[in-house]
Amino acid sequence: MTNTSKTITLLVQRQLDAITTGNGAFLETFLRTAKAAGFRVRVVFAPWHAFGNRPFASVHPRLLALIDEIVWDGTVQAGGRYWSISPRIWMRFGVRLVHEAMHRLGLKVQWRNYFGRPMSSAENLRMARAADRSPSELTIAEYSSVGPVLDQLRQPTRKGVFVHDVLWMRAKRYREKGLAFDFYETSEAEECDWVKSADFFVHASANEMEFFPPGFPKDHMVWLRPVPPEFGALPSDGKAEVVFLGTTHAGNVDALNHFLTDIWPLILKRQPDAELKVAGSVGDAIDPALKKSPNMTLLGRVEKLEDIGGSHAIGIAPTRLATGVSIKVAEYLMLGMPVVAYPLAMEGFGGRLDGMVDVADTPEAFADTVLHLLADDAERKRLSDGAPARTREILSNQEVADFLNAEAALKP
Repeated sequence: MTNTSKTITLLVQRQLDAITTGNGAFLETFLRTAKAAGFRVRVVFAPWHAFGNRPFASVHPRLLALIDEIVWDGTVQAGGRYWSISPRIWMRFGVRLVHEAMHRLGLKVQWRNYFGRPMSSAENLRMARAADRSPSELTIAEYSSVGPVLDQLRQPTRKGVFVHDVLWMRAKRYREKGLAFDFYETSEAEECDWVKSADFFVHASANEMEFFPPGFPKDHMVWLRPVPPEFGALPSDGKAEVVFLGTTHAGNVDALNHFLTDIWPLILKRQPDAELKVAGSVGDAIDPALKKSPNMTLLGRVEKLEDIGGSHAIGIAPTRLATGVSIKVAEYLMLGMPVVAYPLAMEGFGGRLDGMVDVADTPEAFADTVLHLLADDAERKRLSDGAPARTREILSNQEVADFLNAEAALKP
């Protein structure tokens, strides 16, 4: 663990047992950056909210390796897990078991989603008291919905918010696309009020940093770049094909459903032997009728993504529903793939990847661009050549490490 006098306390209201999701990957990137900047990392969990509707929780080993201290009031540790001793959490769990039984009987049920849902004043105060037990140069709320805890802090500390998504914008985009959602719907005014005590912001999306919160000094805001993993040797050749990579996330599911419905038929009409490979759990969640789409292979989880990379593989991001940043674009580039994307998939990068990705703004233009790349080996190699190294340089987080140290040096 880090031997340092500088401490970051991170306030968390969710479970941290998964790392394959976008917010899990970004949290790991943030923690690595904080450690590289020389900070000791302390995590304070919400005593009730972070459990959701089950009474046990664990922290992913990769995240655990980056955390120096965990404070989770109202729990006991056993079997590598944290167990709640709160009756209310066990009551929630009982309701969940009933819902699961109903679901297995074919009844339609909906579990309560705690994502982005504000906590009670009692829980905010309890988290603040836990954070105040040890002094920290920086105290950071993960997600704006944890921001009210900052209001209750009494120890001198610089207060920040780590913004994975601007939550009011997330709900707005779901509504615009006519998609159902089960997370808490907030307004811009409410979300701005949550973060009114913040001294600085760390954003996961460059474009959202431009407007949230409105009027905030840009000198005290920074963009945390997505850092995709380093991959091994990539295939040097192969038959040109199209690749979609993604987990089971509403934005990914919508993008793949849209591609299979509105773009893939246009491609097959002009190139009947074109092939599509879908990697990741997203393939399990698409519309059942689309799972038998022609020339499509559902690969499921792929242990070595290098096996589907290289210049012959065209990574696609037909994203219509997004907040934050589209990590898959960076992953495609690190895999040496030429990439075709809708403009929305590029928003979160704030123009940093301009010229490295082919952007198309309609289904017809998207199909045309994919067809051009399928037929043009030289163009695919041009886009692929050096893409991993350029991406690595553009997405360096040294600026963020310097920013955290600068904020810690300021008086609370």
